[in-house]
Amino acid sequence: MEKILLGKSSVAAAPAVIAGALVNGKPNYITLGSYGGMSINPAIVYISINKTHYTNAGIKENGYFSVNIPSKNLVKETDYVGIVSGKDTDKSVVFSAFYGSVDKAPMIVECPVNILCKLINTLDLPRNEVFIGEILETYVGKEFVVDGKPDLQKINPLLLAGGKYCELGSPVGNPRQDGKALIK
Repeated sequence: MEKILLGKSSVAAAPAVIAGALVNGKPNYITLGSYGGMSINPAIVYISINKTHYTNAGIKENGYFSVNIPSKNLVKETDYVGIVSGKDTDKSVVFSAFYGSVDKAPMIVECPVNILCKLINTLDLPRNEVFIGEILETYVGKEFVVDGKPDLQKINPLLLAGGKYCELGSPVGNPRQDGKALIK
């Protein structure tokens, strides 16, 4: 396969998530394409946000944030909270908020999946702050759970890929199983 140098760009797909935080006592949300897991036990995740964003102050002040996973039916709202600033726009009216056992990070009722995180570390990068959080609670809408587990096909999370919002495709393999065919 011939390769073409594209410079320093990334071409990977990433989940589109909406981070939630209380800023000046009001729910605020921001859409991110920089989210991922770091460990399983304890369950640690990260979100990366440009230092100029309004949400950062609320995360640092309260020590908590939420990660909300929208489905494709929320593409307009997801995009909206990512392109307007909470400094100028009241984003608390875009979604219905609920809280888990800690009332310091709003979660979004309309999103199929909600994750409450306690801030455990902040990584200071040149342009971004990476907020590392321990998952305290995960909520999944009842209609998206099959046999006690979240069903990604039903959730149909938004993905960011190639400058577009995309939806999840069909499963193509089984992790930690399919590779066994190559073990000699």
